[in-house]
Amino acid sequence: MTVELTREGMLPLFTQMREPTGFLQRMFTVKPGGIYRGDKVFIDVKRFGEKVAIAIEKCTGPNMNDISRFTTKEFTPPAYGEAFPMDACELLNRMAGIDPYSAAYTDYAGQLLAMMLTGFTEIDAMISRGIELQASQILQTGKLVLTNAAGDTTYTIDFLPKATHFPTTGTSWSAVGADPLADLEALADVIRDDGKIDSNRVIMGKVALKNFLGNAKVQALADIRRFSLIDVAPEMANSGATFYGRFWVGCYEMELWAYPDTFEDPATGNPTKYVTDDKVIMLSTNTRLDKASAIVPLPIAPDPRVAGLLPGRLDSAADGIDVTPNVYASNNGKQIFGELESRPLLIPVQIDGFGCLDTEI
Repeated sequence: MTVELTREGMLPLFTQMREPTGFLQRMFTVKPGGIYRGDKVFIDVKRFGEKVAIAIEKCTGPNMNDISRFTTKEFTPPAYGEAFPMDACELLNRMAGIDPYSAAYTDYAGQLLAMMLTGFTEIDAMISRGIELQASQILQTGKLVLTNAAGDTTYTIDFLPKATHFPTTGTSWSAVGADPLADLEALADVIRDDGKIDSNRVIMGKVALKNFLGNAKVQALADIRRFSLIDVAPEMANSGATFYGRFWVGCYEMELWAYPDTFEDPATGNPTKYVTDDKVIMLSTNTRLDKASAIVPLPIAPDPRVAGLLPGRLDSAADGIDVTPNVYASNNGKQIFGELESRPLLIPVQIDGFGCLDTEI
């Protein structure tokens, strides 16, 4: 008796994968010259204070001012490289989501192309999460400390922020007597004085948000509807973050955001939040935050045997980051490797234009 393979009893493939949303890294943008060939990237910075003209005695001549001063900063981006192997013997196995009947009539080239696409999608998402981790560390500490799977530091850079931009509250927001509005206003004043910019956005961790919304002073402010001092109306934005509305802190009108997204810690594998639970990031939507990317050198043309497997434009490239794909095969053609390399760096050019508040002592 012959039993024919059929599609009956085969449910559609379920794939559990959360695409990286990149909420924090979206605040960093590529400027002209941000995608470049070479090792280091350079930025010239001019800073002016808020001096006022002073009265002079007539006929004595004007006060002279030096407007030619500037500083040059240089940065070396970190390197990312992710790859995956494909063995020809794997093509003998049924692919996920393909019923046995269809698998028997699927050519090897089609299977290989589909498997390579899956691999490139996964490692491209890994690089995107690596860039999001850069944004997370910069906005909460003003520094970068990147580690490998063993927990060893592989890249570090200190952008030299002022300590006053990363304070801890005098009273924990979870404690009686806490005044979150005063704490936020104090940080906004520091950013205004040092960065010459008015903050209009806060991004809260889970615990900080809970304590903020549960605080009696915040709730009392929200009750004064006729002044529209606070308006909390949660709505999901297409960024992995939640927009809660706008509220006033002294003379600053703030957007209130929460960002619960996580990544797997490279050393432990544990889910870790990009924004620490008790932290509050504060910045302006006009704060100068740059995204730079050194083009990875790949002077040799891809192996013509596998050139057709190179992916098209990647999601990371769409965000302004150069990601260089490569495909190569072993001498006998039995193994094929897919690879992505990238050298992105997020740069807080206006280092005094943001800050982060630790709300728990």
